[in-house]
Amino acid sequence: MSEDAAKSVRSPEAIDQDFAELIASGLPGSVARDKFERLWDEANAIAAEIVLTPQGQQYLSLLKRMHQTFESRYPAGRPVNGSGIRRR
Repeated sequence: MSEDAAKSVRSPEAIDQDFAELIASGLPGSVARDKFERLWDEANAIAAEIVLTPQGQQYLSLLKRMHQTFESRYPAGRPVNGSGIRRR
C-alpha cells in the first residue's frame, strides 16, 4: 500500500463505529444490507492489502465480528420490507 493510500485508510475502530451505528439504527433489512456491504468492502479491501501484518489482523477480526453481528441482526433468509425473502 502506498504511503498516500495508507494516510487515507480509515482505522478499524472508525469502521467499527460506523458499523455499531448501523446495527443500532433499526434500518429496514435491504437498506441496512447495502450499508453493511459498503462497510464490508472498505474493511475487506484494506485487509487484503495488509493481510500479513499485525494491522491486517485487526481488520480480519473486525470483518469476522461484523459478519457474525450483522447476520444475527439481519438473517439472510428473513423477509425484506415484507415483500419476499432475499437469498444469496
